[in-house]
Amino acid sequence: MKADFKAIQNGLIFDQSTCMYPSRLIGHVSGEQSFTEEFTHTFGFVHDGQLKITYQNGIEITLVKGMHISVAGAFKISGTGSACLFQRIGFRGLTQFGGPVEKTGRLGYIDNCMNSILVSPPRVGDPVLNLLSFPPNVNQTLHVHPSIRLGTVVSGEGVCVSPGRPEVPLQAGKVFILEEAYPHNFRSFDNGMLIIAYHPDSDVGPSDQQNPMLSRTYREF
Repeated sequence: MKADFKAIQNGLIFDQSTCMYPSRLIGHVSGEQSFTEEFTHTFGFVHDGQLKITYQNGIEITLVKGMHISVAGAFKISGTGSACLFQRIGFRGLTQFGGPVEKTGRLGYIDNCMNSILVSPPRVGDPVLNLLSFPPNVNQTLHVHPSIRLGTVVSGEGVCVSPGRPEVPLQAGKVFILEEAYPHNFRSFDNGMLIIAYHPDSDVGPSDQQNPMLSRTYREF
């Protein structure tokens, strides 16, 4: 069990391609990067500047600070902005773009934190991209997750605390990995904190049985 925290840089930062839910964290700060794997899904968040995503043989989308992405298969990213990309190997989700992100989440999380689901799992079990918001001076309860977590700090400041280890500063632009079952808690400072959190799997979400289109279709009336 380990955790690691780094500044964004071009290229591969964390490689978890051999874990139970194969994933990568890739940084972009300048130039152009191309990704050719068709059965890999990329989530991402734009930290600064302006970027262009080119996918499906020429479709172009311009992204600005605070936007998030979800791209199935091959694509190219270019421009002078900085971004954090999370890849789920062996999965193809739905291509979509959104944001800029809000300043607080919409769902209750632990210790007065809030989260919003930025990219939902198409089916239960699929990956999720979340926005996690911390009010000022929150000290989370110590906890673990059953699968890896990849993430990046959007704004604000805080620290990551883990028993027996030095506190790690968290500032905007920093990226991180928390391996499975890594005990930790985040503590925010006076200005609160916003984090993007990638989960490689899920245990809630739509299914053939939990289907809002099906559940609102009445064949007896």
